[in-house]
Amino acid sequence: MNRSRQPRFHRPRGGMSVTMMLVMLALVAMLGLIEVGFLFWAKRDAQKVVDLAALAGAQRLELCTSSNGDNSAARQSALTQNQFPGTVQVRCGNWSAARGGNRFSETVDASNPRNAVRVVATRSVLPFFGQNESLPTITVQAVARRSEPTAVFAVGSQLLRTNGNSPLMGTLRLVGLDVTNATVLSYDGLAQANITPSGLLNALGIPVTANLSVADFNRLLSLNQVSLARLVDATATVVGRSTTAGVQLRALSDLVATRLDINRVNIALGSQNGGGGLFAEVISPDGTVGSALQSQINVLDLVNAAISIANDGNGVAVPNLNLLGMDIKAGVVEPPSIAIGGVGSRAYNAQVRLMVDVDSDRLFGVGPLLNLLGTRLHLPLHVDVANAMGTLTSIQCSAAPPTATIQVDSSVLRACVGKVNAADRFSKSNVCDATLQNEQLLTLLGRPLINDKITLPALTGTQSLTLAAGQTGTTRINPLAVGDAVSHLVNELLRVLSGMLSSPAQGMNANDTAKALADRYLQAAFPSGGRYNVDQLIPLLRDGDPSRNLAPLGNWTVKKGVPKPCLIGLGTCWEDGSVWAGYRATVTGQGLGLLDGLLGSLVGGLLINRCDSLLGNLIDYNGCVRTNLASYIQTAPDGFLDAAAGGGVTTPGNNVSCSGVLCTVLNPVLAALKPVLNTVGSLLSTTLASLLGLELGRTDVNVQSIQCNGAQLVF
Repeated sequence: MNRSRQPRFHRPRGGMSVTMMLVMLALVAMLGLIEVGFLFWAKRDAQKVVDLAALAGAQRLELCTSSNGDNSAARQSALTQNQFPGTVQVRCGNWSAARGGNRFSETVDASNPRNAVRVVATRSVLPFFGQNESLPTITVQAVARRSEPTAVFAVGSQLLRTNGNSPLMGTLRLVGLDVTNATVLSYDGLAQANITPSGLLNALGIPVTANLSVADFNRLLSLNQVSLARLVDATATVVGRSTTAGVQLRALSDLVATRLDINRVNIALGSQNGGGGLFAEVISPDGTVGSALQSQINVLDLVNAAISIANDGNGVAVPNLNLLGMDIKAGVVEPPSIAIGGVGSRAYNAQVRLMVDVDSDRLFGVGPLLNLLGTRLHLPLHVDVANAMGTLTSIQCSAAPPTATIQVDSSVLRACVGKVNAADRFSKSNVCDATLQNEQLLTLLGRPLINDKITLPALTGTQSLTLAAGQTGTTRINPLAVGDAVSHLVNELLRVLSGMLSSPAQGMNANDTAKALADRYLQAAFPSGGRYNVDQLIPLLRDGDPSRNLAPLGNWTVKKGVPKPCLIGLGTCWEDGSVWAGYRATVTGQGLGLLDGLLGSLVGGLLINRCDSLLGNLIDYNGCVRTNLASYIQTAPDGFLDAAAGGGVTTPGNNVSCSGVLCTVLNPVLAALKPVLNTVGSLLSTTLASLLGLELGRTDVNVQSIQCNGAQLVF
């Protein structure tokens, strides 16, 4: 019997060996990866060491050897502080972005001074697979240069005063807000906060690198405009929204929003070729902006400048500044800017302009009288109260503490009187230039008397201040010179006013002026026109009319001024008598001889005609009444015009001294207008200081931070 053969299963052999081989290969691969990772880590660690060493050396260039072959600060940083196990080579020299190829050179001279340190580090890497010395060593290098010293400073007419006024108060009032010291003090936390340009730009979504050239940086800033709301929000982000400064920033933004459109994009971050932006043109002698980006900027100054820019070109009526009915507006023509950078950096203060419109038609008490007399004084005065520029001339890093020297060029009281286009009043930097137009400054008795313009040069001064970080210094133009400039301005205004009494010098002779005055009284006596009645006119001339503020001309004796008939009634003789008796006789013809009554006659060189006659009635009766009146009022004992030609108007004080008939009529007007013009002087001298914190001739400079011995990696 045959049995079927059962299949036989053989036990597998060698399977574990394959598995172990695969495991070993995986371990080798893992170790290889670890080895590669270790190499990268070692190189990165070495790079960190040389970076720190180069920075340490660049900050202490004075520790370089005379041969530039070593720097103890760099070597100590690498070997002692960071315990680098390899070899370190340190070289001092000059680094220049303008140099092609290798920008670092060990050769230094006057034109290429020592400003950088290069550190080269080499180490062998211990491998996991035995002591394989054939594996490559790690070599890394870094170059750091010392940044040029920089400073951040601001220039202002007043930065912070012991009387409680601050620049923020003045700025808010120039926006049109009626604020108090208590209001401004509620934002005191902003004065204690600082941010960096780098932090602000990052918050605005405009990141920049430290190696960016200064030209590109200035161009980038000037091309970027933001709204006040966005700028304040970004600043709050940097300082911390929940901090005191962050909360105050939001409150300030809400306050300003009641007067300005804070969402309007009109704040340029940078300036080129002058002011106009938030930051002045950045100056960097080494051509890069690394150190400038890390400068400390005061938040209060930053926001103050931003509000001024947002309100640029708008003049506002400042509360409590309208005096005696004058229309007074103030505005920022050129906003302030903050300077960041090295020697040559410039900061500008806010150029504040006053527009003082002295118009007698609007002045309390004298408007109706002047309208009745056909007289108007109109003096549109434009005054650039303060304008200053600060230039960083040197930084003393060796001083303890470091200091910065700033040259301040200031000017005050550039003033002019004339016609300025409304659109230019608070938007043009200089309205007193060739574009200033003539204005009708004085109209006397219905006649245009002075059509002119007045320009007064600014008072200038140059001084230098040396300050440490956090300090504020003050420059002043000689107070006596400022006082003289204010007096000169007021005298020019009074000179125009004195033109009322010196009309011949202005091209209007005495006879023309007398006729113009006669017209005023005739129009007052006969407002509806018609035939003039001399008996109704004479009481008004002699006694005046207090209800209409018409001054009485009084009564006087005119020698040979009253006609009487003689030569059997055919001729006319003259005798002494009342001016009004003589005037009435010439108008009515009563007392004139037959022939003279028809033809008229001359007395004292003044033409006298009989008005109520056949010929007078046919030709021009009313004109004859006017001409005779003009002749008779010129016979006053003190004369018709002022003997001093208006000199008593320009004297110091508020009193007016003058003589003559014209003085009698205009004296109430002059007495009312002279104090108004003198008030312009006190407005500039004291009122601006109390209301806006602006003190003529004073410029404050605040150095916010100084950076010395800063270092920057350039390779």
